[in-house]
Formats: sequence, C-alpha cells, structure tokens
Amino acid sequence: MLVFKQMLTCAFAAAIGFAMTWGEAASAAITLELTTNGGFETGDFTGWTQFEVTPGDQMVISSNPSSGTFAGQIANGAPTSNSLFKQANLGVGVVTTGQMVDISFDARGTYAVPGGVAFAEFFSELAGGGVSSSEILGGGPLAINSDPNVWTTFNFTAITGPDVSGGVTLQLGATTGPAGGTTMVYDNVSVSVQSTAIPEPGSVALLCLCGMGILWRRHRHQRAAKACHD
Repeated sequence: MLVFKQMLTCAFAAAIGFAMTWGEAASAAITLELTTNGGFETGDFTGWTQFEVTPGDQMVISSNPSSGTFAGQIANGAPTSNSLFKQANLGVGVVTTGQMVDISFDARGTYAVPGGVAFAEFFSELAGGGVSSSEILGGGPLAINSDPNVWTTFNFTAITGPDVSGGVTLQLGATTGPAGGTTMVYDNVSVSVQSTAIPEPGSVALLCLCGMGILWRRHRHQRAAKACHD
C-alpha cells in the first residue's frame, strides 16, 4: 500500500508538471500561414486572383527572383490604370475580428513618371461580397529601391475589421499615370496570424487525474480480489 501511495504521489506530481509544461506551450502562439503559392514557386498564378489591364501584362518570371526560382511580375504599360493580383479571401473561419495580421513580401521595380506608383492594400472581406475595412499598408506607395534589380523587403501589421466572414485579402499592383510604363515584381508574399488553439492546461491536468483515478480503482479491485482469494 505504501508503495502504491508513493506511485500515486509521483504520478500526481508528474501530472501537475505536465500541465504546467503544456500551459507554457499553450501560451506560445503558433503562426498560421494563410497564403498559397506566395513565392510563385508553382511557376504560375495558382492561389492568386488576377486583374490584368492588358491581357498578358502579368507573368511569372524566373529572372532575378528574391529567392527560389520564380517571382510574380506586373508590367503595366496602359496609361492611368492599375494592374493587380490578390491573395483573396484568406483564412475564412480562421481569422477573427480585431485580430492582428502579419504581412510581408519582397518587391522591386520601376515607377513611370509622372504618376507611377504601387500600393499594398489589405481588406477584411464580407461573405458574399463587400468589405468591412480596407487599408493602404504603410499609408502610401511602396518605397522600392531606385535600382529595379534590387529587392526591398516590406513588413506590415494590420488589424482585421468588424466582420471577416469572407476572410482577408492582400492586394498588390502596379499603377500608371499618363506616361504608363510601371513594372513591379513581387516575391515571398506572406499573410499570417497567431493562433493559440491548444487545449488548456486545466483540461490536460484533468485528463491526467482521470487516468490516476482509473489506476486507483484498478488497485482497489486487485486488493479486493486478493482478499477474496485468501
């Protein structure tokens, strides 16, 4: 009996220790990547929604990617227009209202003067269409390097709007002025959220204690059987 009590005490201590360790894991958020083919490594626009101004002004290229083999290019030569592609309706049922979203990507290119710019825009989508919030990331045009072959890495944090039933969307484009001729190349696009969807430590401790209860009942049953046999 003394030996069993010692075993039970050790098991209880182990359960509490396990619950505390699990609690530490639960408090550490897990990063959930929402994008598909953010690096264009499929060699095409799988996972992207395209809105070209002129057919063929968007393409996946292999020359000078930021990393990997491919990057997505928009070569918009149409005056006063915006050719864009999106990672659309991401995280439906995963993202929540008022949630922090981490956004990053690499970009390079050339702006036509005057009026050539590129924006990164973030939307909280409604199921069935429409948005509950929209934001130009950074508050203005992307500050790309003056050398069109040099990549710049952009990092932003956005907060979702009051309704994200349609998920969230990141939109990247190449806007032209009267002169046309804006070219943008994007790579390593990431939209991610932090999740703590791990069982609470109290639940884990309860499972451990239930297991010890089963162990105790089995011990009592064995003692009773032994007494009857004797």
